Amino acid sequence: MRLDDDFEDDYTADEAERREQSYRQEASSRAVRSSIVIIGLFVLITLGVVLIANKGKSPNRSGTAARTALESEEAARSGQSVDELISGSTLTASDLDFWDDYPVDDGEGSVSDGLATPTPTPEPEDPATDGKHTLITHADGSEEWVEINPYLQKNIYENAGFVYQKPFMKYYENNSRKSYAGVDISKDEDYVDFDRLKSSGVDFVMLRLGQRGYASGEMSLDENFLDNYARAREAGLDIGVYFVTAAVNTAEAYEEATFVLNTISENSITLEYPVALSGEKAGVGKGRMDDMEKIPRTNTAITFMKAIEEAGYYPILYGTKETLIQKYSLGSMIGYEFWLSEVSDLPTYPYTFTMWEYDLNGDVGGIAGGARMILSFEDYSMR
Repeated sequence: MRLDDDFEDDYTADEAERREQSYRQEASSRAVRSSIVIIGLFVLITLGVVLIANKGKSPNRSGTAARTALESEEAARSGQSVDELISGSTLTASDLDFWDDYPVDDGEGSVSDGLATPTPTPEPEDPATDGKHTLITHADGSEEWVEINPYLQKNIYENAGFVYQKPFMKYYENNSRKSYAGVDISKDEDYVDFDRLKSSGVDFVMLRLGQRGYASGEMSLDENFLDNYARAREAGLDIGVYFVTAAVNTAEAYEEATFVLNTISENSITLEYPVALSGEKAGVGKGRMDDMEKIPRTNTAITFMKAIEEAGYYPILYGTKETLIQKYSLGSMIGYEFWLSEVSDLPTYPYTFTMWEYDLNGDVGGIAGGARMILSFEDYSMR
């Protein structure tokens, strides 16, 4: 390349060539510096975008990115190379990590990478082992786990204390027997030899005094009651009685209590054991109490037992586990005692009770057919 003659008079051809190369180098240097400036601006813009994305989350990182961007611009202006700019940066990979804008899966159902992880459903507790439920077997054979009321007084008997010594179930505490053997007797047992019962080890009998017809509503005396009472007394057995209710209101319940008390008074009956009310149905077919709700049924039972208690006797409510738990409001009957009917090797009824009918077909001397065997935790004759 030749320069203008007006400026070349004092230069030789070689000097002119050297100056031309110098100008070329200077132009190239300017181009490099321009490229660096453009790259620096690109880096600055990129860091600005990252800074905005991370605003409010990582102030320290934003400050670092801003300082680095300024340093990059200054470096570009000063003519630093791209390699020098990058190698001299104080940013780390985490400073440019925009993935922090997204939640991380913490293993507890949070959102991760934009995908929702459902919270796992906890495994339900096993009602057979959680200590909060008890198994009810209905009359049709179906089973149901029901929740135990934590506010009611619990069954305190230790399973290890029950010992079956044929024909009786007994209960022991500290190697000392704490139970008394009884039998439930009505006209259904026909003739009973009470002397043999006594010699077999029976301590007391619960005699059916009467019943109200489950369909007719008529009250009547058990056909064998007076004879059973007289011969049980002669045999020296302690005696309690029970009435099978079919009352559908408190007026009928009081009528039943009056019937029982009049029978006791008119026949000079002496009792050592309780006067029980049985809420179990005494026949088949439609019964008067079948459709009764829990509260009305409970009120009739309380009415009966209160009248018996006021007359000076021990009232007690008889029923199966299902009947007691699902047909009565036990929380309204605190202070009253219960006679449980549950055919089982061990009682599973979760609440307090003082008598347990554990076998409906026992074998004991004095009764020809199956005997309904009772264990009492109380010696009522000593009260």
